[in-house]
Amino acid sequence: MHFVFLNQFYPPDVLPTGVVLEAVAQALVAQGHVVTVVCARSSVGSRDPSGKGGKRPAQGGPSVPPEVSPGAAGSVPPLTEGGAESLRVNEIQVSAPPEVRIVRLRALGWGRKKSTMGKVLAYASYYAGVGWWILRHHHRADVIVALTTPPYLSVLARAFSKVRGRRHAHWVMDLYPDVMVAHGMIREGGFALRMLRGLTRWGFGGRRCVAAVTLGPDMAEKVQSYLPASRKASWVPLWGNATGQALPAEVAALRLARGWKTEEVVFLYSGNIGLGHRILDCITAAQSSDLKDQPIRLAFYGGGKRLPEVEAALRAWASGSSTLGGYVERELLATHLATGDVHLASLDPAWDGTMLPSKLQGIFAAGRPVLFTGSRSGDVGRWILESGAGWVCAPGDVAAHAAAMQEAMAPDVRERMGMAAREFAGKWFDKQVNVRKIADILAEVP
Repeated sequence: MHFVFLNQFYPPDVLPTGVVLEAVAQALVAQGHVVTVVCARSSVGSRDPSGKGGKRPAQGGPSVPPEVSPGAAGSVPPLTEGGAESLRVNEIQVSAPPEVRIVRLRALGWGRKKSTMGKVLAYASYYAGVGWWILRHHHRADVIVALTTPPYLSVLARAFSKVRGRRHAHWVMDLYPDVMVAHGMIREGGFALRMLRGLTRWGFGGRRCVAAVTLGPDMAEKVQSYLPASRKASWVPLWGNATGQALPAEVAALRLARGWKTEEVVFLYSGNIGLGHRILDCITAAQSSDLKDQPIRLAFYGGGKRLPEVEAALRAWASGSSTLGGYVERELLATHLATGDVHLASLDPAWDGTMLPSKLQGIFAAGRPVLFTGSRSGDVGRWILESGAGWVCAPGDVAAHAAAMQEAMAPDVRERMGMAAREFAGKWFDKQVNVRKIADILAEVP
């Protein structure tokens, strides 16, 4: 079959939705299917398109490889990374191993520092590009698979499958409009919510909807309420995206390069610090009287809407040791994750089932314990408690966070929990197994 995936991001962008999509797309190709990914041009944190690593392209340099696949006219012009010079719906097709066909639409660039209106315009230009491309190439697709960046790609997928007699499927990473309710953007019971839920139900509906894959049981339960009675939501966890194994010597060298002392216990937060995350409790706990004399370092690498709050809290903690850094390149990720002695993760309980942070999988694969701020009954909290690989503390309970951090100061505790994390990852977060599961679900189209 020919699968067409719709998602705004795809490598060389390093955002998780594109990275995990790459693995599934390649698995389907290996099964003998044809796969086309329709994405926007690279704009947010890139790695070398060749897959060999490297830094983000320099400003004004090419953000796609120069090869043009058969059927694409002309050469690839230089693109200004993250720029917004045109709303034209041009397309650039480039080749990428193993023969996944990539269509990069010249939509508006989208960056994490863009304004809300900038993101809306980027979304709109991508929607327009997808619609135009499907209208021109509808005969090439058997199944249109929509992800959830940007929101409501499901509506486009169903609309075009309905018009052209194709089938549609959905890989749900963020559930809208439930995410908007959790964020407080729209209120429960209001007209806007009823309208948006109706739109979600329509996008997931119809007899041509053949699959809906989610990230965990909580999300599957919520998605089920939007699906036809004849269709059951599936869930398959994601996996860590680090490449290779971290060598102890490399981990020690990176810690030394960062200026971290050998005796310091590093509590590391790595990744997006988004609106659904509650991370300040750990900073407050580190300032408690029980911990003030402990060799604790708080390290935050990444970005997101709540990063300014973290920066302000760390500035106020003038007597403590802390580190702030940006996103880490994928090729360095395994070593980077291993530099933390304990990892920090969080999810506001109001967001349970609407999204599921993917950082837990990489942390577990690195064999590190997790201090999680969130619900004990949500997917992340249950996985941590079932594995015995960390602590789950309710948001706002600073005393519980301080007690967990105090316990984490013991090397034998960290070692025991780290071993439990790696064992759980091997059972539930194995990349090859879970990629194959998702590929098999999508390929089981009647």
